[in-house]
Amino acid sequence: MERFTFEEDASGGTFYLFQDETKIGEITFRKRREDAISINHTYVQKEFEGNGFGKKLVDKVMEYADENNLSLSATCWFADKVIQSYTK
Repeated sequence: MERFTFEEDASGGTFYLFQDETKIGEITFRKRREDAISINHTYVQKEFEGNGFGKKLVDKVMEYADENNLSLSATCWFADKVIQSYTK
């Protein structure tokens, strides 16, 4: 079963994605302003690549931003690509 955990500090946050007890990947974001965040890192373990887990991580941050009324950008090329795919 897949599940997310979340850690946050004053500068940003990290979502971790697990399958049972195995960590699949993580995504980090930094606070740009009080009302804006930017994804700066997305990582999926090599053996899990190509299965859509990176997109699930980006989607989780997009959901977090929406729920907290935050604007979202990305300096991570992968996250930016996923975000842009929704605007086309």
